[in-house]
Amino acid sequence: MVGLIVMGVMSIDLSERAEQAPQGLAVRQTVWAGVAVAAFMLATFVPYQKFGRLAYLLFLLTLGLLVLVFFLKPIRGSHRWISLGGFQLQPSELGKISFIIVLAWYLRFGDHYRRLRGLILPATITFVPMVLILKEPDLGTALLFLPTLYFMLFMAGARLKHLLSIVGIATAVLFVPVPRAVNQNWTRQEIEDRKAISYFSYAVGGREYVVSAAPLAIMENHQVKRIDGWLRQDEPSIIRGKGYQLHQSKMVLGAGRWTGRSDWDDTDAYFRVLPDDHTDFIFAVVGGQWGLAGCALVLLLYGVVFLFGAEIAAITYDPFGRLLAVGVLALLFTQIVVNVGMALGLMPITGMTLPLVSYGGSSLVINCFAIGLLVNVGQRRPVVLGRRPFEYDQRKEKPPAPYGPLSDSDWSPRTNA
Repeated sequence: MVGLIVMGVMSIDLSERAEQAPQGLAVRQTVWAGVAVAAFMLATFVPYQKFGRLAYLLFLLTLGLLVLVFFLKPIRGSHRWISLGGFQLQPSELGKISFIIVLAWYLRFGDHYRRLRGLILPATITFVPMVLILKEPDLGTALLFLPTLYFMLFMAGARLKHLLSIVGIATAVLFVPVPRAVNQNWTRQEIEDRKAISYFSYAVGGREYVVSAAPLAIMENHQVKRIDGWLRQDEPSIIRGKGYQLHQSKMVLGAGRWTGRSDWDDTDAYFRVLPDDHTDFIFAVVGGQWGLAGCALVLLLYGVVFLFGAEIAAITYDPFGRLLAVGVLALLFTQIVVNVGMALGLMPITGMTLPLVSYGGSSLVINCFAIGLLVNVGQRRPVVLGRRPFEYDQRKEKPPAPYGPLSDSDWSPRTNA
């Protein structure tokens, strides 16, 4: 975690030196790193069961903050932040961690999720904050909820056929054609963007309609522009316009080659052409400065977190602790895949930050708090005094007796280091 934070501060500093980002961001990120480490320590020392007992209260408080942002003055054209003195709080970041805690607490006992109707309440817990975040609008953060829900349901024991059926139905709905009337206030370019990703268009009663897949029909114009730029990212006209940011990201990544360019005079020139390089496209900065080796190091550090996180989830017998660990891993995994996919042109640009590396105080604090919960579960695993039922020493090559209890000689002692 600390290694990723250091890589992030160094990359943000590079962005500042290229005069692409506002000045002072690296210092601010360093200050936020101190706050994030404090949040990590808090999440580590307080027994995680106490967070579970407050799960519903924390979730309701987060929903209240998500509603509150719509009554405040928008910042940069969206209702995402709450200004508190000298810093800004992003409730959607709190929504991610409170969602994991409340869902893990709800799923920890019982078998209600083994039935299809038992999935209604987990789905409700997911869609309420997800819809509020979509209205801000913040598509990137909203996309994190569904994968996290499915990972946690699967690990809780939900039937695979139910989960696959829901995925199949949802996938089919994604391609349902939905007409949308052309708004008179749209520019010619916005209308062309809509038509470029639509099934077809038609006119009725002097009014023009564009028929496209259901998600595209309800998206805002700036979101449609990003989708179109991603689908046609290699066309020259797109590169010069809506696909410029994505094209520059791939150019910077390719320019880094194997080990990057250590000479700042070379690096300065091509970092200046990448907008938002300190937030959504920080992975391109890493690749441009330290090359494939730097990208591999970042992914390796993430791999260490996932390796030990998976070990914690696998060996923890407490249902709440296991689901909490799985939720944290699913949240981090989805963010990493989407952000890296954006930088490489494999996914559309959705405004997703790279955990612990991208600039952003709220994101950094919440991600460190999430990893603190993971460590918390790991250090409070129950002590195992003997083998679990039906386990025996494979080295003896002697299966357990088919009838009656095993004698003491059938077991070998087990020690806990």
